[in-house]
Amino acid sequence: MEQVTVSSKGQIAIPKEVREALDLTKGSRLTLEIRGREIVLSKGAAWKTLQGAGGDLMRAFAAFREQEREREDSRP
Repeated sequence: MEQVTVSSKGQIAIPKEVREALDLTKGSRLTLEIRGREIVLSKGAAWKTLQGAGGDLMRAFAAFREQEREREDSRP
């Protein structure tokens, strides 16, 4: 597990080993997601690319995920 430091501008640097493992280059787009007290960075948002194939299903799934996150956040 890598550790990073947040700068005074709220920025972090992604360690070289992580950038290489995920093939991240200048201009790579990442998705940031908050899960409870965690920040999850993902390369792309793969589930969003499926919206055209089943928009209603994907919206329902996204709503379900949000409800699950809220439920997890409310646990003591």
